[in-house]
Amino acid sequence: MEYVKICGIKNYSDARLCIDYGADAIGFIYNVPQSPRNLEKKQLLSLLNMINKQIITVLVIKTNNLEEIKKYNDQFNSNFIQVHSNLEINKLNNLPIELKKKLIIALRVDYLNKNSIISKINNNHLHFFAYLLDNSEGHGNQCNFSIIKEVIENTNNKRIILAGGVNIDNIEKIIMDINPYGIDLSSSLESEKGVKDQNKIKDFLHKINLIKNSN
Repeated sequence: MEYVKICGIKNYSDARLCIDYGADAIGFIYNVPQSPRNLEKKQLLSLLNMINKQIITVLVIKTNNLEEIKKYNDQFNSNFIQVHSNLEINKLNNLPIELKKKLIIALRVDYLNKNSIISKINNNHLHFFAYLLDNSEGHGNQCNFSIIKEVIENTNNKRIILAGGVNIDNIEKIIMDINPYGIDLSSSLESEKGVKDQNKIKDFLHKINLIKNSN
């Protein structure tokens, strides 16, 4: 597993903790007013400036507008953009090549659409950086791990990131049984919605390091 992202970061203290304890990436939610983790433009620019490439930064957005994706890419100097959208892959393929290589495409997967998701990933894996399988979007709802495992097995270990219900109690099983390219978590590291718990972050990242070092 190459990618551990802590999402919904709202201040530099939490970002610094993620850097110091070995997270691979942190995520900033922008222009999603209903999220308790949403940032204003000024806050986001300030955080990106303070972090200054010390860790991979991911801008997390919800939009069905290609021009908005281009605009956010121009406005914010993040390493990647995680797109939650109702747009079909063929629409997102109309974006410039270099921008597409920065995109993490969020997809919802279940028993009914898993074969379609597998086809989408296999047919488009060279266009985008990675795919996030997420039925939760910050609510802590656990993905069906057996479906995720099936998707990973049938996409020849393309860059699949697992989100939804990932926590300190199941992370070892996820790594051993599913072995995704990456994981993405937020609510399980909070003391209340939108408020990160620094002890939970430390404990989780410490456990990740223990698992990695034991393999």
